[in-house]
Amino acid sequence: MLTKTTFNHILMIGGICLLTLSMVRIPSAFSNEESRISLEIAIQTASRENPGLNAIREKIKVARARIDGIALLGNPELETELVGGADPGQSLELTKAFQLGGQRGHRKQIAKTQLEKVDAELAEASRSLMKSVKITFYELLLTQEKLKLTQEIVQHNEQMFDIAQVQFETGDISVTQANLASIQLQSALRKAATLESELQLVQLALNGLMGTPLESARIAVGDLHEKISPDTAQNWTLDTLKTHALAHRTDLKSLQLNARLTESELQLAKAANIPDIGVGALAKRSGGENAFGVKFSIPLPLFNRNRSEIDAAKAQQQVNAVEINSQEQQIAREVMAAFISLRTAQKTLKFYEGDSLKLLNENLTLTRTAYELGEAELLEVILMQNEFINTQFAYLDALGMYHKALAELEAAAGISLKSEE
Repeated sequence: MLTKTTFNHILMIGGICLLTLSMVRIPSAFSNEESRISLEIAIQTASRENPGLNAIREKIKVARARIDGIALLGNPELETELVGGADPGQSLELTKAFQLGGQRGHRKQIAKTQLEKVDAELAEASRSLMKSVKITFYELLLTQEKLKLTQEIVQHNEQMFDIAQVQFETGDISVTQANLASIQLQSALRKAATLESELQLVQLALNGLMGTPLESARIAVGDLHEKISPDTAQNWTLDTLKTHALAHRTDLKSLQLNARLTESELQLAKAANIPDIGVGALAKRSGGENAFGVKFSIPLPLFNRNRSEIDAAKAQQQVNAVEINSQEQQIAREVMAAFISLRTAQKTLKFYEGDSLKLLNENLTLTRTAYELGEAELLEVILMQNEFINTQFAYLDALGMYHKALAELEAAAGISLKSEE
């Protein structure tokens, strides 16, 4: 029985070694050079390098070019006619059509409004991007803290495992207790390996948002425990946040620009119903004689009065009004939901404030010391350690939810609450 037990014990130790070596040899898709980055630098880099934003900036150049491309006058038209036979002749006409009703002004206004829409599109994309960068940055910071805590747990479990081996060899504990120390160590090692993978995925996401090389190993620099001041939280009530959002949200502004654009298109459609006037000069040679004259032309709006374009623009006005009203309600819901989430996160964090975590850490330290001195059982240490880990991870998750809710509220209201401190 003793030989079989010792053999099982050796297999158990070998499994721990193999698991540890497998963790060390896991290949990484990231470079060995670590880049420390703050939230401010991440936001600045994303604003400058994000491919989506840069694509919209190119669209702005196109919109500006279209404004400059609206000519003051259209090109004149030159026509000539040659006639042969017994009485040859030649005629030459130079005509120019003039648009009435201010059509050029309406086209220019439409082009300017389209430029404003692209600017609003850039601002809206930036708002959404900043929210994603903030959430991803704090997710990276949260994962780093969890991994750091797990690595500390691994070290303590390794110490407990070593002590358990000595006690097992001296016959002070049973093989069941020794196996329990091994299981705890393997569990901590698996958790560390999982967090390493999660860390790389978050780094990948942050690099993608910033438009930087995907293989860069980012290390977030910041304080997960940093929160907005109570005065700032009191100054921005739910009503003031909703009012600010409705006044500054760029997605709502874009819909309002759509309404302006439709109004300009309606005015253009009405102006296009006014016939253009054509003025020209003509010269004609026939039978050895030259003749000169002036030509006027105007189309008669008998069959086509541009009603389809006018009716379509009027119908679009109704669509714009409905979309604006719907978006205003959507913005109000987003602000309310983010406000409630932030308040909930703040209330949750209060459960972890005070001396509870400190006392729990002190109890764990005392229990570990007692175990090392042989004054406490291994099971006591494991129970105390599991309670500490679960509480500490729950606290870190609460901090992560707080920063996510804050980022969502800032994006929903269109304001940086931290800058108001």
